[in-house]
Amino acid sequence: MDSTTKEQARALAEKLAHEAYLAKADNIRILDVAEFLFITDYFLIVTTQSVRQTKALAENLKAIAKECTGSKGHDEGTASSSWMLCDFDAVVVHILTEEAREFYDLDGLWADAEEIEFDPAA
Repeated sequence: MDSTTKEQARALAEKLAHEAYLAKADNIRILDVAEFLFITDYFLIVTTQSVRQTKALAENLKAIAKECTGSKGHDEGTASSSWMLCDFDAVVVHILTEEAREFYDLDGLWADAEEIEFDPAA
């Protein structure tokens, strides 16, 4: 992981969550996974309504991350994926369609992680 502090990582996670909210994503959650993983501090998990929205949101969040950190990170998934992963080192974003989110159940898998309260509209 790079030299990003935990506070900077949280600020990035909250900024990306806000951008996801503006892009009409649903069920936006920030999870503090630092206790469980040494490779990242936060997961941002969001639901989209379509594969097209998933891809568009991933592109938008990469642009926002580049503005904030100087790096657009790395992503996994294709234009037809129902799950896109954007890795910004200290923050990993999971963008899933509703069906994919139910199937992969990341919320259940990381149920022990602390959820960070935030106001996506702020």
